[in-house]
Amino acid sequence: MADRELVEVLRSGPFEHALRVAIRTRGLSLDRIHARLSERGVRISLSSLSYWQRGRSRPERAASLAALRELEAILALPPYSLIGLLGPPRPRGRRTDPSPGLITVLSQHEQVVVSADRKRRLARARIVLRATAAGADRCVVAHPPGIRLLRTDCCRPGRSGPDETGTRTLDELIFDRPLAAGETRILEYSTGFSGGALDADHHVRLLHVPVQQHVVQVRFEGPALPVRCFHTWSPDPWAEPGDTGELHVDAYGTVHLIDADARPGARGIRWEWV
Repeated sequence: MADRELVEVLRSGPFEHALRVAIRTRGLSLDRIHARLSERGVRISLSSLSYWQRGRSRPERAASLAALRELEAILALPPYSLIGLLGPPRPRGRRTDPSPGLITVLSQHEQVVVSADRKRRLARARIVLRATAAGADRCVVAHPPGIRLLRTDCCRPGRSGPDETGTRTLDELIFDRPLAAGETRILEYSTGFSGGALDADHHVRLLHVPVQQHVVQVRFEGPALPVRCFHTWSPDPWAEPGDTGELHVDAYGTVHLIDADARPGARGIRWEWV
């Protein structure tokens, strides 16, 4: 029964509840966990571990995320199972409420348009969400450098700013009202590209929470098509993804990937021209 509860809470969150259940299921005290982290060379205070499981704070800095990866190993959890419940880092400034753990992403579909001059011009995305608890009134999406939010539908843009590392842009998408537990929402938005991002030969989507179905499609509008396309993936949203398999462009000039039960990370499509 305990293992079944742990599997379920690792899927649905929120982070602090999943951490508490994992610690209870493994029968470890915070003191023992702190000692095991120290044995692995991880320096983190006992109070920080207590705050994490009580929801008073959450790991966001690089050192804290590294400690959390070690904690997943100590608790015999799948890699990135706790990290995936954190959601994206909060935009700088006033805290963003409610916690991303109040929302489950059922699906995320994205189409990227590459024009005849081989530049990325536009990306359109649709996200289907379900509130796991009452009070969720927004979600946060993350973009690599050079990508900007252009338009929203069935939501409105909120604050925009860099994450704690300064390498990603976070955009709030705000609902029309707080959701009830179990209520769903469909949001759409489009992004544009600027600077060097226009000439990129790949498109990456950063997932900071689990997604039950994740789809990326690239449409090439010119007569010349890439000679090769690859599915790229990294379990770390802050790391450069590597090739994991080859994809093929169809007769309509599109290539796509579909992932079921996509875990957090950086995933996308890379292409090569002649």
